[in-house]
Amino acid sequence: MCRYPIKLRMPLCVLIAASVTLPGMSHADLLSVAWDNDLLTGSDRGYTNGLMISYLTDPIQNHEAHSSGLVGTAANTLGALPGVSSPGQQQALAFSLRQLMVTPANIAATPPDTNDLPYAGFLSASATLWSWNTDTITGYGVHLGVIGPESGAAASQKWVHKLTGSQKPRGWDSQLGTDVIGGIQGAHGRKLIQYGSSDELQQELSLVGSATLSSFRTSLRFGTVWRTGHNLPVNFLPDYASSSSTIGLPGALDSNGPGWSVFIGLGLEAVPYSYLDKNSGRYRFEESLFQGHAGIGATMLWEKLQLSLILRATTGEEETNKENFTFGSLSAIWAL
Repeated sequence: MCRYPIKLRMPLCVLIAASVTLPGMSHADLLSVAWDNDLLTGSDRGYTNGLMISYLTDPIQNHEAHSSGLVGTAANTLGALPGVSSPGQQQALAFSLRQLMVTPANIAATPPDTNDLPYAGFLSASATLWSWNTDTITGYGVHLGVIGPESGAAASQKWVHKLTGSQKPRGWDSQLGTDVIGGIQGAHGRKLIQYGSSDELQQELSLVGSATLSSFRTSLRFGTVWRTGHNLPVNFLPDYASSSSTIGLPGALDSNGPGWSVFIGLGLEAVPYSYLDKNSGRYRFEESLFQGHAGIGATMLWEKLQLSLILRATTGEEETNKENFTFGSLSAIWAL
């Protein structure tokens, strides 16, 4: 999959600076809202819900953009890192606010089952510099957040379950926290194969990898994405419906009119450190070192709007309980 659940959660896009507009050149700030929830697949355990709001600045190559100075400073600061200052790249900054929640399988149990996942809420803010062209994408970022009641996860899940008529969660009084967490992340993707032109059925195969060093979850991910459709936008790794990453934002609306796509992603994730594993207290939870991910999705694209749906499956996150779990993701991206 390409996130956490897949996240392999992940990567991106083209341009050569010139005095004329070239195909694949971005000219708009983007706003994205993404929602993950296992209710979309009829389950309610593990990674239960995620909500992310993201903003991507105009690329620095648009010199009239009010954000060009900030993006330029970030690009100069990180310019020595691989993939940031390659010729013909576009560069932009993404800012995100993300809330995640994890719950056990039986949310009606009081007290919660200590043989399952603990209740945990996570709220974080992140900033990522993306550098891309039509064949590659690279991003480096930082994040800072909090685990515990201050994340607002308990109130969010209770509201969603009340709205949908679902079982009321009864174990949030025993949630983990409070702790401040933070870390750094990086991702790289590249297009391996491409067939077709914008006026016919197109196909793409891409490879992506990402790494996160964090006091919440340290991981290394690799995956592949196949995509087919009509009038595909520049962003060739369509993880726009994943609240784990903003990798799908650059180039998301860079196409010549309406279009559609379907895609399949497969990935493998190594997790040498997990906050839930090391700080689960009385819960006998042990994170699996290796986890597989798979996802299938579709998008519809208009001039200034893109809507996406992804259904995901992840191998058992718990070493002590290898049951797989699933969830769905919805997202919308607007050009401002």
